[in-house]
Amino acid sequence: MTWKSDYARTLIDSHVDRTFIVDTLSELARVPTDVPLGYETLMEPDDPKLVHYVQDEIRPRLLDLGVEDLIDDAGNNLIARLGPAQSSRSILLQTYTPAQHHNLMDEPFSGRVGDGTEVGRQGLVVHGQGVSQAKAHQVVMLAVCKLLADTGVQLQGNAFWAVNNEGRSSHACSDAIVAALPTRPDFAILLTDCGMRLSLGNKGRVDIDVTIEGKAVHSSSPQLGLSAIEAASDFVQSLRELSWPDSHPVLGNRHAVVYKVRFDPLAPHTLPSRAELTVDRRLLPGDSVEQAVEEIRALTPRLDPFDVTVKPSVVMFPAMVPSDSEVVTALQRSITAVRGRPATEFYGKGTFDAGGPAAHGIPTIMWGAGGFGDWPLGRDFVEVDDVVDEVRTIAHLLLMELG
Repeated sequence: MTWKSDYARTLIDSHVDRTFIVDTLSELARVPTDVPLGYETLMEPDDPKLVHYVQDEIRPRLLDLGVEDLIDDAGNNLIARLGPAQSSRSILLQTYTPAQHHNLMDEPFSGRVGDGTEVGRQGLVVHGQGVSQAKAHQVVMLAVCKLLADTGVQLQGNAFWAVNNEGRSSHACSDAIVAALPTRPDFAILLTDCGMRLSLGNKGRVDIDVTIEGKAVHSSSPQLGLSAIEAASDFVQSLRELSWPDSHPVLGNRHAVVYKVRFDPLAPHTLPSRAELTVDRRLLPGDSVEQAVEEIRALTPRLDPFDVTVKPSVVMFPAMVPSDSEVVTALQRSITAVRGRPATEFYGKGTFDAGGPAAHGIPTIMWGAGGFGDWPLGRDFVEVDDVVDEVRTIAHLLLMELG
């Protein structure tokens, strides 16, 4: 295997196109794919911004690189097959389009290429909202496609690159992508901003919508009504009393916290009658969504005489992959060949889409450049050297596993 790895690395290093990477990333960074600020934090996969990005920016670039074996699904997701039509061996690589964070950064779509010392990093960096979460990794896969075309390498197995438009905090797009694939992949890698660390798992999450109905009243006479503000405050306080008898040895504790709230009607000196809150309830492996919702519902009788409804919204599942699994071994071998040492492995405290393919029986991990910006609202950038190493690593992985 050593000679094959050395040959693959030499071939890759002589063909990786750094200028293409920087120029393409700067161009894509100027294309808005942001989730707008506001109460509606879920973005549909066929949002006009994402349709433009996928169909007018990514698709033409794939066709220009000679990648014509494309699979579309109804959710604007685009899958490129790199490899023969018939193969029993396949890998799924997913990148994402919505920019969910860094919402308050200055000049979010400048695409500026700058000196990394401006942000405490080394080498060149590219600035723009969504470059670390999404766009750098689309550029990685475009650069891998270019490298395969330039070298004339023909893969013997299938690499499926899925451009995933999941902006609803669910696994709906991954479900659609897996359903559209002609074969089930042996494993999946989600390319996203992990700081070049390798994520082996993460918690899950269910959003729980709580609606409180009272009676609007003028603020001069609060005793004559039922202020939804007061009820919402009491509900938030009750969440702090929740506790669980156990935790996960790696992923840690559950929690339940309100992350958005709104009141209606908003009128001059009027206490509103209605409150809408969304609870973020983190899930550990083995947790039941139904039980999590019931925990929240059990808190509502203390809000009497208000009318309270509780219902689940979007769900993302926990994901766990052991360190000795095939996907970890394969990716770590390529990372080591390219970067001289294996990536640091970790289990994230957040919730991500790894639980989507994993729920279909596909071992799934996450890795990639980015993650050093001012998260979650400030500036976003990615280091060019890390993006280049991501290209080299994924190309090496494909040549070793499928070449």
